[in-house]
Amino acid sequence: MRKEQDNKPDFLRDINTAIMEELTAGGIKDNAAGLAGELKEVEEVTELCGLRFNGYLAKIETPRPRGTLDEVIVAFTDAVISKEEGDIAGFEIAIGSKVLVSGKVQTLKDFESGKVLVFILADFLAMVRNPMMQDDVALRGVIAHEPVYRTTPRGKRITDISVIVKNELTGNKCFVPCICWQEQADEVAGWQQGDTVELLGRYQSRQYEKVIDTDSGSRERRTAYEISVQLINRKELAENES
Repeated sequence: MRKEQDNKPDFLRDINTAIMEELTAGGIKDNAAGLAGELKEVEEVTELCGLRFNGYLAKIETPRPRGTLDEVIVAFTDAVISKEEGDIAGFEIAIGSKVLVSGKVQTLKDFESGKVLVFILADFLAMVRNPMMQDDVALRGVIAHEPVYRTTPRGKRITDISVIVKNELTGNKCFVPCICWQEQADEVAGWQQGDTVELLGRYQSRQYEKVIDTDSGSRERRTAYEISVQLINRKELAENES
C-alpha cells in the first residue's frame, strides 16, 4: 500500500514544473516574474532607496488561490509601457485597472531606514481588460546564508532562505527572501549556504508587528514581502559540501 501511494502522480508538482520551465524559457534562466492584478497605487519617482531611477513605483493587488490578496510592488519606466491601451497620461489615471507585468524580482536596501524594498523590475507592463490573475516567480541562484528553520504558533514548519540573483540596476547582487513550507521546509533546512537552487513561487506580502521599544513594549505594524516557494530543487552543492 505504501509503495502505491509513493507512485501516485503529483499533478500539482507537474503543473509547477511546467510553469517554471515556461518562465525560464527563451534565455531567461535566472530570474523571471509574471504578474496580472489590479493597480491600486502609482507614483512618479526619481530614485529607489537612494539609487537614481526615473520612472514609477506601483502597488498591484493579486489574489491567492484561496482569495487572500497580496500586495506586489512594481517599478517601471515609460519605456516598458505598452501604448496599445493609451499613453502614459491615460495610464496614470487608471487606478483600479487590471495590468499585466513581466520582469525580474529585485531588492534594494534603504540605508537610512534599514528597510529592504522587494519589488518586480518590469520589462513589460500593459493594461488589459480581463486577464487571468497570476503571480508566478521563477528564480535560479545561490543560497546566501544558512537556512533558518522554525515552527509557527499554529504548528506550520517554515524554512527561510535568501537567494542571490543579479541586481539589474547596479550589476551587483540582490538577496531575495524566500520562504519554504512543511515538507519542503524540512528538506531545505538541511541544505547549505552556497548551494545553487532553482525555485518557483509567488510574490507574497504579509502583515506583522515589530517591537520598537522593548521597555515599553510598543509595536509597529509592518508589511513583509517575500517569495512563497511552491517548488524548489537543489541543482548544485556548495563547493565545501561533500
